[in-house]
Amino acid sequence: MKKSESLLWQRIKKLKLKGQIFRIESNTINGIADVYWLISGKSIWIELKSNDVKNLGLSKYQINWHLEHYQNKGTSFILREVLSQRQPKRFELWLVREPRTLILDYSTENLKKFFKKS
Repeated sequence: MKKSESLLWQRIKKLKLKGQIFRIESNTINGIADVYWLISGKSIWIELKSNDVKNLGLSKYQINWHLEHYQNKGTSFILREVLSQRQPKRFELWLVREPRTLILDYSTENLKKFFKKS
């Protein structure tokens, strides 16, 4: 996980969200999401990105993992912290859908609101 994504993870931890949430670091499964969150019996996988790149900086393995997870009725999304000169910060929830398409589902300036939406 890149430094800026590690900082995003630290900010998420400080929110003290309900449920069980932890970061996954795997060299064995290509593309697996960075964070696992279990809340009220629902499993959610979250890929963290901190950038201002048009395609979010996702690898083909990450796109394939999210798409396959969705096809198997799983819940996963990309949480992107938009890094730009503009203030305030913005957080976006992106989904991967057929045919390997990225869809912006939600955007907010408040990280805690983001997790209430999820």
